[in-house]
Amino acid sequence: MKWISLSRFSSKSVVFIFCCILVVPAYSQTVPLKLDGVSLKKVTLSEFLSQVQESSKFLNTKKLSVQSSLALQEAMGAANINPSLNISHGAFNESKASEYYSPRSNTFSLSFTVEAPGKRKARQDFASVEVSRAQLDFQVSEKAVRGDATFAFIDVLRLKLIWQALQNEKERLKLITDKDTATALQNNELFQKTTLNDFKYFSMGMNVFIGNSITELFEPVGSMDALPRNFNPLDYSETALARRNDIISLEAALRGAEASLNLTEKGRRIDLSPGVYYSRTAPYTQGTSVYQRGGTFGVSVSIPIPIANLYDGPLIAARNSVTQVELYLNDAKQRALIEVNQSLMQYTVAKTKLEEVREYRNKGLQNKSLATSNVVQQRANEIDFIDAQTNHLKALIIILRATGDYGLPNLN
Repeated sequence: MKWISLSRFSSKSVVFIFCCILVVPAYSQTVPLKLDGVSLKKVTLSEFLSQVQESSKFLNTKKLSVQSSLALQEAMGAANINPSLNISHGAFNESKASEYYSPRSNTFSLSFTVEAPGKRKARQDFASVEVSRAQLDFQVSEKAVRGDATFAFIDVLRLKLIWQALQNEKERLKLITDKDTATALQNNELFQKTTLNDFKYFSMGMNVFIGNSITELFEPVGSMDALPRNFNPLDYSETALARRNDIISLEAALRGAEASLNLTEKGRRIDLSPGVYYSRTAPYTQGTSVYQRGGTFGVSVSIPIPIANLYDGPLIAARNSVTQVELYLNDAKQRALIEVNQSLMQYTVAKTKLEEVREYRNKGLQNKSLATSNVVQQRANEIDFIDAQTNHLKALIIILRATGDYGLPNLN
């Protein structure tokens, strides 16, 4: 509809239409999004992440790993004395085979283990490293899950904003009656139906982090208008990149491999098994001789022959494990620097695209024409803007994670 066609409307009608055009965008934001057979629960990003942290089965398994390592720490660091008490009672003779026979005696012996120097300390160090590694693994996993959950939230929020843009277009098209309006409304209906189906699909993906029923889905609430940031590649040295999850995990794995190597080396040392015994003989008579109760004391030392130390396989394997982790760590640090620069390039493109789309979207909003083509174009510009915001926000999170910053932009 062109401006000259307004001549067939009265001035009051024109004012009414303009008022409707201005009111509809605000109204469309309040139109509830509905899905057949599904209840929607509105949730902000902070609320969603809080529920994920409490309900994630994956994170709960990591918490159990921490508890298990803490429970084993004391036992692994305890002294390995292995006390053993042996009691021998006898012997008993059913009949005297001859004048000479063995008298009955009882023997009590106590033996224990004296560990080789360094063994217990090696176990304590290994147990301590395992506790630290389990705790660090939980923290790293928590950051990763929060990031993945945020991406799921953004995907669903994008579809909701697109649906609202389509709803806004529909309300505006209902006020226009030119020749293209009917076709535009049909396209809008089809687009909205597809968007609702996509919304349901991706909202189910949010439930993966919580474990809710597919009949109870989340409706994200918030905005994706994150402020652009500036990054300097020179600020991200290897020291700064030490905050990355992959590097932190590999450093923990290296400490674990070194502790395991130390445990293997100390485990080859020989333990001693000293013991004491007391033997008591009951009184007895042999021939014309009468013998009184007697007792003897003694000590013993058992020294094992370390045949297993002839084979260096366990030691070589432990050393190779340390070398492997060192190689992985060095590779991760080099790869991290490359990934940072790649992420910076990706973010720069996304930020530039956002500003370009914002400019032509705002320029298009200045056109107050009542033509169907203008309404459709403004809706298309709005969806382009939503997509540009989505790409910018994801690129921002990716560059932050690449540099070891796991903070999340405010989407509330």
